[in-house]
Amino acid sequence: MKYLGVVLLVLSGYVMAEEVYYCADYNQRSVGFKANNKTRQYLETDFYETKFQMKLQSDGNISIKIINQPNRRDLYICSFTSDGHNGKAGKSCVSKTNNGNYLNFNLSNSRYVLLNGSGYVFNEHDSVSVNIGSCTLIPV
Repeated sequence: MKYLGVVLLVLSGYVMAEEVYYCADYNQRSVGFKANNKTRQYLETDFYETKFQMKLQSDGNISIKIINQPNRRDLYICSFTSDGHNGKAGKSCVSKTNNGNYLNFNLSNSRYVLLNGSGYVFNEHDSVSVNIGSCTLIPV
């Protein structure tokens, strides 16, 4: 009987396994508005492709590590969304720091939308961008 607790603890690790995805922008670019510091105007622009690792955590939230910025990790607080047909189809998330960044992820087709929306409104030097792309589950 005393070993039952150990067995349940070991098995719970398998139930609560976290999935890790490799994600990249569609068509190797994202679009948005970039601030021109001289004219204080925002101009439409293309941004370089964003690549990141995304971890679906056991608590339902998502952690993101940007590939070309190894020290940057972002945590997104998520809720499940419904597609209207099959129930829980994805996650809709907001950055834990409440900085205007949002992430939507479809659990069925692994597509995402990543929005950086704090520029222009809160800081006239920051850009505003929208990234769309897809993710591939990394086998463990």
